[in-house]
Amino acid sequence: MSKGIRSAAAAFTICLAMTAGAQDTVQIGKDGNVKVRSGGSKVDVRGGSVKVESEGTHTTVEMARDEGDDKEGSKEDSDDSSEIDITGAGRKETLACNGTTEVSISGSSNELTFTGACKRVDVTGSSNKVTLDAVERIDVTGTGNTVTWKKGAGGRKKPRVSSTGTDNTVSQR
Repeated sequence: MSKGIRSAAAAFTICLAMTAGAQDTVQIGKDGNVKVRSGGSKVDVRGGSVKVESEGTHTTVEMARDEGDDKEGSKEDSDDSSEIDITGAGRKETLACNGTTEVSISGSSNELTFTGACKRVDVTGSSNKVTLDAVERIDVTGTGNTVTWKKGAGGRKKPRVSSTGTDNTVSQR
């Protein structure tokens, strides 16, 4: 994870700790990992991922490394694959793929944009709107999902597409 993201997470955590009630907990490890527990919500920042759980929803985001990060010594530096798991409803976000990123979207009425090249994108649920810069494979199930892509990735002119369900649309933009 980039030093900037880790620092921002730590700063956010410290601010949250200042307003936290007795049942809330904030932990900052010597390794820079951050854990926040407040009511029914949890946020874990560990290595190259941010995991968020709140009222039945769960999201894990693996962050792409910044080009300026050190390349010495940590396990995350040698792992060039990543996963992005989005669950829940009504989310609107822009996330980055790094060429090996596999994306899983499950839920409804999400509006998600992915920059960079995604290896695979799986969309399940209903009424999700997904916009992709580049992708190798798209799998869509459910109802009323819309996926648009700009170009193929991984040496492909077009992504491999599988679309099942009702009223799903997968098209080039």
